[in-house]
Amino acid sequence: MDRNNLYNPGEEIVETDRLIMRRLRPEDYLAMAAWDMDERVFKYLMGSVCKAPEDPLVWLPKKDPTSKINILMLVIDKEDGHAVGIYALNHDVDRDVWTLSYVNRFDDWGKGYTTEGMKALMDHAVDAYGAHSFEGECAKENVGSAKVLKRLGFAYDHSSSYSKNDGSATFESDVYIFNLTMDIEEIKDYYEQ
Repeated sequence: MDRNNLYNPGEEIVETDRLIMRRLRPEDYLAMAAWDMDERVFKYLMGSVCKAPEDPLVWLPKKDPTSKINILMLVIDKEDGHAVGIYALNHDVDRDVWTLSYVNRFDDWGKGYTTEGMKALMDHAVDAYGAHSFEGECAKENVGSAKVLKRLGFAYDHSSSYSKNDGSATFESDVYIFNLTMDIEEIKDYYEQ
């Protein structure tokens, strides 16, 4: 990734100590191939692995980079400028809940990027968009994703299931919630059980 083109002046930016996040652009498709073409990364995702780096160009240009309900951010490592993944928040206006989603390239798993980046993105959504309720869902067997949600302060809400878009797999899942009005003691009690 070109370090001189990490972000444009005036562009929506979220930063942490190690990461820069900016809105996803069509020209990011080549960087996305690092995770979009990796079966290991897509095991629990609803979509399917891309067959060619250009596959995201079918949907990527249709995304509104100024949307206030679909916040889709490219995550960049500040140290070397490589693209780590995509972190997103989608606002279900009817329920007034922001749903988290995230994907990292495989060689960046286990480095704490997702917890660090999603916390910053959630804080940004609170400040910029008035977000106050969040949810995340992960396959029961995807313990790494469940750990991320718990580290972010989410509490188990209910069990569910979801299927891959192509119908190739269905996963039993857990849905976690985080609400700024939740009592911190309520969250602590849950995790001490």
